[in-house]
Amino acid sequence: MYRLLLDVSSLMYRAFFAMGETVTSPAGRPLGAVYGYLDMVTKLVVSRRPGEVVHVYDHEWRPVARTEIYPAYKHNRPPDPEALPSQFSLLRAILDLTGMPQAMTRGWEAEDAIGALCAEATEADRLEMVSGDRDLIQLVRDPVVRLLFTVRGVSELAELDEAAVLERYGVPARRYTDFAILRGDPSDALPGVRGVGEKTARALVATYESLEEMLADAAAAEPRPGPLRGKPALRARLLESTEYIDAMRRLVPVNASAPLDRWSGRRDDASLAELADELGLRGPITRLRAALDLSSS
Repeated sequence: MYRLLLDVSSLMYRAFFAMGETVTSPAGRPLGAVYGYLDMVTKLVVSRRPGEVVHVYDHEWRPVARTEIYPAYKHNRPPDPEALPSQFSLLRAILDLTGMPQAMTRGWEAEDAIGALCAEATEADRLEMVSGDRDLIQLVRDPVVRLLFTVRGVSELAELDEAAVLERYGVPARRYTDFAILRGDPSDALPGVRGVGEKTARALVATYESLEEMLADAAAAEPRPGPLRGKPALRARLLESTEYIDAMRRLVPVNASAPLDRWSGRRDDASLAELADELGLRGPITRLRAALDLSSS
């Protein structure tokens, strides 16, 4: 089956900042993120025609299992805007009435739940992840899993299969975690190895089959020909970062074995129409219902 796996938090944040706080219910409840998210889903359903859309949530955006490894993980993220958090529960209530499946992994992030869903996929399946989170690049696997990386909402998507990942980042998708560990990821407050930028990280990943092999060569009396030969300062920085690299090897990979919770309500058009009227969301909900009917026909 062809499925779209939507990173709810990623898309809701984009919708919130695109719509602002001007969209509210008749009672004054902020609705911009929900409004924008529903229209994003409609666009994706119409343009991609998936057999199923799965909405995947963060249960914890800073999982304890990751902050115990590296306390500074995501410490640089600003607090959620006051008008945003309550919209997630409202979105879930709306999606329950559409009958579309939803999922999360308790104690973990949406990327981990998406990883668990990808791990279940067979060679007969086709999954497209929709997100602005580069951590999901590690899950790209031809021909089963692609990433639709959000560039401008869902109106412009970078479609990343293995060839596109290699072209864009210079490393295979299966080695993206090693690349990210060495280079760092400012969005997650991960500094990387001091002095190692994209070019050097790319060269190291291309030369060594694993980070263990790289560190062993850095510690050797004479490194083999490649990016460490004649680079004593780089070798020293890598060896000084051994503890950090070991921690990142446990933190950065998606936890695809995390227990997966999934649910879906029964589609109830009457209740959905009633809720749409109550919230002043008749437009986006009507458009979504029409797109779902078109996709299933």
